[in-house]
Amino acid sequence: MRSPFKFGIGVALLSFLGVGLGACTNTDKGAPPPCPSIRIISDGAKLTRFKPGAGQDIIDILHEETLTGFAQGCEYDTDATGAGDLTVWLAPAITAVRGPANKTGDADFEYFIAITDSQKNVLDKQRFPVVVDFPQNLTKVPWQRETPHALNLPLKAGQNGRDFEIFIGLQLNRVELEYLRKTR
Repeated sequence: MRSPFKFGIGVALLSFLGVGLGACTNTDKGAPPPCPSIRIISDGAKLTRFKPGAGQDIIDILHEETLTGFAQGCEYDTDATGAGDLTVWLAPAITAVRGPANKTGDADFEYFIAITDSQKNVLDKQRFPVVVDFPQNLTKVPWQRETPHALNLPLKAGQNGRDFEIFIGLQLNRVELEYLRKTR
């Protein structure tokens, strides 16, 4: 069965900035309708990846990533009953740090975006691969998705952004998750 939620490449970043970061667009007078809340999950806010093997010392670190924030915007396209679509634009920002064991000069990892309803039932989740290159001798590189994701949420009559919540995080394996929880 195909999900009614669609992830896609959003409009160009310049157009995205014109929407207004963190605000919903509204042509009517008065307060704009609410955007869904977007949260970085604590168990996905930081990733430490080690070289293969049993070592988890500082010299074994390939790279570390921290999900530092995101740019967002939203826009409603609804009829008089409120039914229609809500498009949310989301562009995560991540800082990558090269570890002592990193001989390749890059970091590859994934982040995810999950959409839930108001009862926290996961309606859709997508994973997105990233490769960050460390130019020359740089050991710390900021990264932000240039073209925001466009998340299209179908709305029933009476629904709005408060009926959804969006979670973003770095995709960790079991060992990485245990390490994160141990070092917090």
